Amino acid sequence: MHAFLESGSGVVLQVGILFVLILAGGVATKCKWIDRHGVDVMINILLYLVTPCLIIDSFLKVEFSFKTAMQLGIAGGCAVLTHLVGIAFSYLFWNEKDKRKKSVYRFGVIFSNGGFMAMPMAQALFGEQGVFYGSAYVIVFNILQWTYGISLMDLQQGKASLKKVLVNPGTIGVLIGIPLFFFRLPVPQILSEPIGYLATLNTPLAMLITGFFLVTADFKSGLFDRKMWVSFLLRLLVIPGAMLLLFRFGFGLGGVLLSCCVLPACAPCAVNTMILSAKFGGDTALASRMIALSTLLSVLTMPVLLALSQI
Repeated sequence: MHAFLESGSGVVLQVGILFVLILAGGVATKCKWIDRHGVDVMINILLYLVTPCLIIDSFLKVEFSFKTAMQLGIAGGCAVLTHLVGIAFSYLFWNEKDKRKKSVYRFGVIFSNGGFMAMPMAQALFGEQGVFYGSAYVIVFNILQWTYGISLMDLQQGKASLKKVLVNPGTIGVLIGIPLFFFRLPVPQILSEPIGYLATLNTPLAMLITGFFLVTADFKSGLFDRKMWVSFLLRLLVIPGAMLLLFRFGFGLGGVLLSCCVLPACAPCAVNTMILSAKFGGDTALASRMIALSTLLSVLTMPVLLALSQI
């Protein structure tokens, strides 16, 4: 019990720090220092510049060993299983006629905010080691998002291209970082330090963006949408709870590796739920509510699940 409370208090502190940054984003939005165009620019910077640097930086700072290499592979396998379980649940609970809503519900349950929420928390709680293990989730997330996710959200049944699968920020970061990690290739300081500086922007930028979405979301409309709340139950409790039990008692994982595999599983709905919904004609109002409300609720659920993973 003492270990649970100690772990939980540490997680609550880190979540609290992140939500202070989210509050800063909300204040900046209310003061009109940030508008939608500014958020779009920050999203592009975060996705295309900061995310690859964050992943590369983690590979540079984690010492190579066969144990860490094996654990990276285990983290990747756990990420695949997490998404498969999410896909299974999404088909069990949603098979309605309104395709615009159905695609948003399913996407929100399957894909978590692993990049914007889980990676900053992994970095805050476990340092470079947390980002290192989290990068395995990022690559699986990106591959599935640009293949299965696109087919789910594209109401015109467009096909995902191989280029989108391979050429995206998370995958590029991993493809550069893995050779550096395995072969311990030297990176000159003139490159490694700027990469490190850019990597530190991940947490504040991600939380400022989240603050914007929370402040601008329409909470009242659709607040009593039963299906939306079922999606929150699945996204925040059922799926991560099932993965925690499977990873610990089925696979025998523990320590930082277990926590880093559970962390993205218990994150709120992915920000891309709204971005891709807007791009492909989904219900953007529903997507915005799901992102905002699930992020708010995650301040209660994430500390509990992470504390349980650390006992």
